[in-house]
Amino acid sequence: MFPCNIQMAFAQIVGLMSHIIMCFGAIDQFMSTSLNESRQRFNLKSIQRLIIIVIVIYILYGIPFFIYYDAIPLSGTNATACLPKDSGGLFSKYVVYIGLPIFGGFLPVTIMSTFGFLTFRNVRRMARKNIPISRLRLDQQLTAMILIKILNFFVTVVPFLVVYIVRYIVSSHTNDTIIQKQFQLVNRVFTMLFYVNYADNFYIFVASSGRFRRQLKYVLINVHFKLWRAKRNMNRIHPAPEYFELSVASDFEHKRKE
Repeated sequence: MFPCNIQMAFAQIVGLMSHIIMCFGAIDQFMSTSLNESRQRFNLKSIQRLIIIVIVIYILYGIPFFIYYDAIPLSGTNATACLPKDSGGLFSKYVVYIGLPIFGGFLPVTIMSTFGFLTFRNVRRMARKNIPISRLRLDQQLTAMILIKILNFFVTVVPFLVVYIVRYIVSSHTNDTIIQKQFQLVNRVFTMLFYVNYADNFYIFVASSGRFRRQLKYVLINVHFKLWRAKRNMNRIHPAPEYFELSVASDFEHKRKE
């Protein structure tokens, strides 16, 4: 089993990367629906460099979690929890007031909201232009998928961050066990809601895109199901052909006559 500091650092890096991927998706959809030449300013190499830069930044962001987090025994129990070594110290305050709210909430929410609104405006403008109906429908479906995912981010991630910060502030200013347990329960509920953000992409795309549903149906039925039936028929034992039985019977009768 990996040490908790490695798990915490890995969770921070991968979790924030999933947020920035959604930001890139919103930016890409804005570029694809733009009617001017703004999309041509970015080529494949520049996008690859931007992705590498973002990965390096988030790896640097996750390194302090590897250094400062450790398995801390809980008072009064035999259990341990992965917590900062400087409980209430500078790094803990940085995580609560700067790290999670900005990198995990405010920054991706601002980027996704801005480019989501601009994409919606571009799609409405495209409806007034002489745009081929096939491209217009495709852009509308992709835009709907992105906007629903942005709304889902607001519903699942933002409340978790708010409850996490409020719980930290209240816990640091009160020793009332009942209040701390109540906030702990609320935090667990919103933590489960927070994890929904990483598990509902498939269901959002199925619900919001008819083209995605058709492609899913084609892959499941026309590809995998037919391949499964072909393999099943190959492994099935078939009866001997009728002409083989006739030939064996005729040979037997010929030998009896001899």
